[in-house]
Amino acid sequence: MKTVFNNAAQIKSVLRDLHNQKESSKALIIAISGIEGCGKRALTEKVAAALILEGVSVAVIHGDDWEASESVRFNVMSSPEEYYLNAYRFDEMFEQLILPLKLFGSIKTSVTLDDVMNPRTVEYDFNDIDIILIEGVYLLQEAYLDLYDYTCWVDSDFDAAFARLVRLKNIEQSQDALIRLFELLIKPAGQYHIYSDNPQGHAKSLYIEQETNEDENKTVPKSA
Repeated sequence: MKTVFNNAAQIKSVLRDLHNQKESSKALIIAISGIEGCGKRALTEKVAAALILEGVSVAVIHGDDWEASESVRFNVMSSPEEYYLNAYRFDEMFEQLILPLKLFGSIKTSVTLDDVMNPRTVEYDFNDIDIILIEGVYLLQEAYLDLYDYTCWVDSDFDAAFARLVRLKNIEQSQDALIRLFELLIKPAGQYHIYSDNPQGHAKSLYIEQETNEDENKTVPKSA
């Protein structure tokens, strides 16, 4: 039976136990994934902070920092399937960062994104890492599953995910543009991923966020 979590502390406890029980000195690779806008980044940051408080050395990697070039991601001829396959440079991320970090426990490198919507250079400087936490969409593709020591799928419906994206800054110049992007690419690409990869089924655990019902002063799970 699949484990279901509803707070970061529960995931932290599982990962801490995995770290304490591991026989190898190599870092564990943990994937926290879900559709765009599901809240996986905020959850990952909470889990990382809780682990660090317990003395576990954590490297947090954001999949968005390995986005493909703007011309590739938003090619007017792109289908949702092509967006799903090409929107992120995951092969480069694993080859240049994740696998060397797992092997050696430390790394100092950077990725320069000068061909994307928001050009930037992301610096990585990690030492003596115990757990590598990767958060991002499409991480639970079959090609990458064997690389992970543990996986968690953040459950969310597309309406809730879109509402979160609207609240984020610098997603798009206008809400109309975001709506078009979400409906034409992000949502169907996410649906394709769910249909073709069954990430919920392959994940070792599910995270279902709870919301507070203030009138009744209790928490109730959000519908998926």
